[in-house]
Amino acid sequence: MPSQNEAVAGEDLMKHHKVESEEELEPAPDFLMRVKRTIRFDVSGLPVPQGSMRAFVVKGRPIITSTSKGLGIWRQLVAGEAQRRVSAPIDGPVAMTLSFRLPRPKSAPKKKWIYPAKRPDLDKLVRAVLDAVTHVIITDDSQVVSLTATKDYGPPGVLVQVDEIEV
Repeated sequence: MPSQNEAVAGEDLMKHHKVESEEELEPAPDFLMRVKRTIRFDVSGLPVPQGSMRAFVVKGRPIITSTSKGLGIWRQLVAGEAQRRVSAPIDGPVAMTLSFRLPRPKSAPKKKWIYPAKRPDLDKLVRAVLDAVTHVIITDDSQVVSLTATKDYGPPGVLVQVDEIEV
C-alpha cells in the first residue's frame, strides 16, 4: 500500500497530466495478445559484445572501428541466420527476446547453478545483435518496443525471437 507521501505525489502527477481519475488511463498494451507473426532462430558461436567505437583520421578521411575482436564475424553469423527467415524487413513495431549462452568458466562449480554476472555486458551483447538484424529483419532498431534479454551458461550462441506486433 502506498504511503501518504506517495499517494500525494501520484495525485500531483495526475493533476499535472490533466487526468481526472485512474479509469481514464489506457491500459498498457499486451504484446503477447497482439502478435502478428514470430520469427525465431538460433545462432551458434561465441557471442561478441558491440563494445566501444573508436574514430580517427587517416589522410583526411575519418575511420571508425570497433574495439571488439570478432564482432564483424559474429554480426555476419546473426545476419545470415536472420536472412534465411525473412524476405523483407518488418516496418512496424516489434518485441524481441534474446537468450545468450556463454561458455561456462572452468572455475565454476560443476553441480551448482551460478549466475553469469561477469563480462561480457548484456547490453553490449544486445547492441551487437540489434545492429546485425537491422536492415535484415527490421528496418531500424527504434522499432523495438519491447526487449527481453538474458545470459546464461551453455553451448555458446543466442536464441533470437522477433515478434511482429499487430498495429
